Amino acid sequence: MSLRPDSERTVGVAPLIVGVDGSERARDALALAGQLAEPGQGVVLAHVHPYGELSDLLSGDDYARLVREVAESTLSAAHETLPPATERVMQLVSNRSPAAGLHDLATEKDAALIVVGSSHRSGLGRVLAGSVAESVLAGSPVPVAIAPRGLAGSEDSIRIVGCGFDGSPEAHDALGWAADLARRRRARLAVLAVHTRIAFGGVSSAGALGYRSADDTLRRTFEQQMRDAIASLGPGVEVSGRVLDGDPSTALVDASTELDLLALGSRGYGPVRAVLLGSVSRALVREGACSVVVLPRGASAKRSDAAQRPGAAGQERER
Repeated sequence: MSLRPDSERTVGVAPLIVGVDGSERARDALALAGQLAEPGQGVVLAHVHPYGELSDLLSGDDYARLVREVAESTLSAAHETLPPATERVMQLVSNRSPAAGLHDLATEKDAALIVVGSSHRSGLGRVLAGSVAESVLAGSPVPVAIAPRGLAGSEDSIRIVGCGFDGSPEAHDALGWAADLARRRRARLAVLAVHTRIAFGGVSSAGALGYRSADDTLRRTFEQQMRDAIASLGPGVEVSGRVLDGDPSTALVDASTELDLLALGSRGYGPVRAVLLGSVSRALVREGACSVVVLPRGASAKRSDAAQRPGAAGQERER
């Protein structure tokens, strides 16, 4: 069931789907949607409810009251949180599973993104995906963005976009998505790769410059892959790259304190066009200090030079 929109969505522009439930985390999701929405891009405020299955237990008046209360609360929050020019429509979806309802709606609307809030248990300024958010992430057909708690009450904007990079095809897609966002927002792009030392990495290997450790050789190769990927992005974005050392989960969680948003690719195996969390992406959506976006495996980066990306050989690890 849908309610009358404030205005009609521009034809041909994929909308953002925002999961709302009347809570503060829904306001955070709305705030993130306001940061991400492009001019002319519609925002669908989606409330997934089980009321339809309770129709035999509820009178017509009770059902109408529940629907009206949810709609009024959500539209009021959207009016307070979204920029005035952002087009929005309220959509009520009857489904026992909030995640399934959002996935179905995203497919139906050919959405660009699903946006949800963090668990109420997370600390201010921290992401902690609750049961609904993690269910939305699992198998989503489109990228999923999770807003940190308290975003709706802050004056933050997207000034620094981060991207976790490990040389895989999924990381290249995430990098293309992050670069597009940074370019549109005139934000800085920080590409973050993490080198994990390997067992017996101190053993020397021969190279053009003589003997050096296997770890040093791998790190240099990894750093060159990152430079090649950055070079492929083209003009229009201010970008920097860093290779961090240590555990990828810990290093990226720590780095997230310096970012406004961090984009990650899905785990490198499993169904195409589905988000699959690995150890690193799971750590970020539970402990990250900024908004986190996870792209589904096989997502197109929508870049004009996508066909000229460098190869993805190198340090691949479970994200």
